[in-house]
Amino acid sequence: MPRRQPRVVQETLEDRWRLEAQTARNLEGLAAEQAGDLEAATALYERNIAEGFPADLPYGRLVAIYERQGALDDAERVLLRAIEVLATSSRRSAAERSATVRVFKNRLAALRKRRGG
Repeated sequence: MPRRQPRVVQETLEDRWRLEAQTARNLEGLAAEQAGDLEAATALYERNIAEGFPADLPYGRLVAIYERQGALDDAERVLLRAIEVLATSSRRSAAERSATVRVFKNRLAALRKRRGG
């Protein structure tokens, strides 16, 4: 049986610039978190999830921040967005997508159970 070749994702220059800007925002968000500036970190991560960043870091960090703050509706919103975006990301293999989405679905189920809904 012939081996399947990995799917090549055509990336435009604009896509590359957006990804670089998003990655820079994630790094800035991590630095803001470490400095205790959760407001700045939250704003940076929120922008990335609004743009559909194709990896899990800003989603996971935001959920952790919102859970610590007791903002469970926001945590749920971020988890749902993560599932939506990461399930269709072409930057990962099907197995990686499935595993990542499963983690976020499990976090969502745990959050809903904790809330009683």
